[in-house]
Amino acid sequence: MEEIDFASNGIVEVKNASGEVEELRFKIGLLSLLGRVIKNIFLFFLIFIAIIFSFFTLYSVPFSLFIILLAVNKRTIVVNKDNFITKNSIPIFPSKKISILELERLVVKRVENKYPNRSSSMSVTYELHAIFKNKPAKMIFRTLIPILADQMDRKIEKLLNIQDNSNNGQFEKITKTGNQNNLEAEYSKTTHPKFSQTSSKNLNIDQPSTTFPFTVSTNLINLKIVHFYNYSANTGGISLLVGLVFTAIGIFIPLFNSQANPLLIVCAIIGVPVLSFGISNVFNKRFITVSKSKINYYTKPISIRKEKEILKSQINRIEVRFSGHRVNNVPSYNIVIETKDGKTHKLIKHVYNEMALRDLANEINHHMSLKT
Repeated sequence: MEEIDFASNGIVEVKNASGEVEELRFKIGLLSLLGRVIKNIFLFFLIFIAIIFSFFTLYSVPFSLFIILLAVNKRTIVVNKDNFITKNSIPIFPSKKISILELERLVVKRVENKYPNRSSSMSVTYELHAIFKNKPAKMIFRTLIPILADQMDRKIEKLLNIQDNSNNGQFEKITKTGNQNNLEAEYSKTTHPKFSQTSSKNLNIDQPSTTFPFTVSTNLINLKIVHFYNYSANTGGISLLVGLVFTAIGIFIPLFNSQANPLLIVCAIIGVPVLSFGISNVFNKRFITVSKSKINYYTKPISIRKEKEILKSQINRIEVRFSGHRVNNVPSYNIVIETKDGKTHKLIKHVYNEMALRDLANEINHHMSLKT
């Protein structure tokens, strides 16, 4: 994991004569999550609007002044071995002191703010919270950088001599959406143990699921994998319905009504590919056979591509990669084969469970005795 430059993120480490960190200072402003240019533009418009309102009523002046002071105020959170101390650059805002005597641990929380009417778009911030034994948790730091929040968690706990096992895997967890974490948690309870506890030659998974949309069977010669598209693509049913409606409108209305608008054929032009996509996502399966010397795969029942074969001698690496697509802000992943001629082949496509794909990729590499 890369190391963060704390000073460039508004965090100051105060060290004693022996060079040990004895105090941490977080400098946080209301607009600290914005860049300098955007911050200045925001303040300019805020002051401009306050001046305009002051011409209409003097009652707006105190309120406008308070908002401007709140925007320019900089809060400093001091962490030492006794207290969390909050100080403000504007004196009218009070300081706070929180004892850490009952501090249990720190935790980083991923906060997802979804935009209305835009299901695939959202903003994400990362909050560092202090968890106490007998009183409510306190948020002490907010940032757009997940690794910064994670490393500050570890740095403060190191300063306070707190042993926190929950830090293990925390960074990986906060960089994924809630849906991803739920999917992988369910997979960890059900299917993942079969990969870690079962000998590779005896691995057998005969029932696909939404957390693991595959069946797997192995023997000394072949590793056979079947990918069920309907378990990994939750848009197949919708695409099927939309394509069917558009195709029906574009074909049957002009067929039975000669007076119909000829532009209705556009509906068919749109509907046929959408219908084909929906049918393939509902009914298609990809059959993969991995032997010691080669990989064969093909898709049925709807596919125009023939069976493909890749020899072990042609393979450079097999790995899991982000597909570049998201559905409801959940990313999907592919298992890709990179060959020595520089080409990449998508062996398995559009699966949301990254952990499951990594298990499968490891199993393929192990079966073919490839280096990972």
